[in-house]
Amino acid sequence: MANFFDRIFKRQGYTEAYTGYPGFASHLRGISTRSGAHIDTDTALGLSTVYACVSRISSTIAQLHLNVMRRNENGVQIAYDHPASELIGNEPEPGYTAYDFWETFMANVLIYGKAFAIIKRLPNGDPYELCIVNPKAVKAKMVDGEIMFEVKDRGVYMNADMLVVRNLYGQSPIELHRETLGLAKAAQNFASEFFGSSGNMTGILSSNEPLKKEQIDIIKDSWNNSGDQLGTKLLPFGFSYSRIAVDPDSANLTEQRDFSNQDICRIFGVPPSLVGVQSNVTYSNTEQQAIQFAKYTIVPWTRRIEQEMNCKLIASDERPAYFTRFDLADLLRGDTAARAKYYDTLVKAGIMSINESRRMEDMNDVKNGDQHLVQVNQITLDRINDYSEKISNDGE
Repeated sequence: MANFFDRIFKRQGYTEAYTGYPGFASHLRGISTRSGAHIDTDTALGLSTVYACVSRISSTIAQLHLNVMRRNENGVQIAYDHPASELIGNEPEPGYTAYDFWETFMANVLIYGKAFAIIKRLPNGDPYELCIVNPKAVKAKMVDGEIMFEVKDRGVYMNADMLVVRNLYGQSPIELHRETLGLAKAAQNFASEFFGSSGNMTGILSSNEPLKKEQIDIIKDSWNNSGDQLGTKLLPFGFSYSRIAVDPDSANLTEQRDFSNQDICRIFGVPPSLVGVQSNVTYSNTEQQAIQFAKYTIVPWTRRIEQEMNCKLIASDERPAYFTRFDLADLLRGDTAARAKYYDTLVKAGIMSINESRRMEDMNDVKNGDQHLVQVNQITLDRINDYSEKISNDGE
């Protein structure tokens, strides 16, 4: 996990901004916020909570099984023979696994507000490769009413040949909430400077006698250098010290940093406990937050990706029968006891066979396990009188 973003940036080939990218100027240094901290899509990753939220969402989506599905008379089955099946589920690009691809792809969406992957096709139109490109290297254009994408050092691609997933309005959450992140960065910088100066606060040295510039420089350097080590400081004769800085307690530093971390979690839609922000949570609360994270954060993202792939990786004449789908079963199911109750209910109701429930737990099939079972004491209401009379006669 430590080299998570190192892999992502190396994966995309380069990190420099493209001059056609709208945020190129701010990329050189970052835009200053009212708190004084400089924030852009790269420096924001220095905030641990931003890093953790992006990593949590992208790695969660990357671990999900992604398949091309086919509808037929027997229901829905995985279409292993479809050209896009191997592409999206195993090796989108030579040398890179599907996990690496989707982790990088989702990180781009969360950081830059957009993610792009060039779709390479065979002469018959079937996709055979997906190549992620850095969002900073892409510039969208309108040509004769059609969206075109100009990619640095690669050329121009039509919309149908570019897999594109956007955040809300296509805006980077980091850029939209720069002031919020700037406040968190300023609090982090304040804490770093405080501990970096051995906890010594900023103040004023004043003298009763007039001093020359050379004397002032000597005294100032001596005083500042003595702050690098702990211990007692000795004021020069005739000097007095007045503290002017606010101490961390008065600035409510701890409370402010905790609030900023929760604010960042709110921006990305990640429950605080999943990134270690809150420590006073119980097991039941954590489990419930994990389910909420799956339903309200992961599912919307997977639906965006699925619909984009259905439009561009599945041919129009195939769409009535074929579609893509992330397998969310692992995320939405509860603990062991909850899963056991879930399978027990479905098997007894005849909705699921024994082998179907075992397959969901990655267990082997058993003999005669494909038969569907029903409770013998469950009958339709119109036959309840006949059944009651039969029981009475059998008893006699």
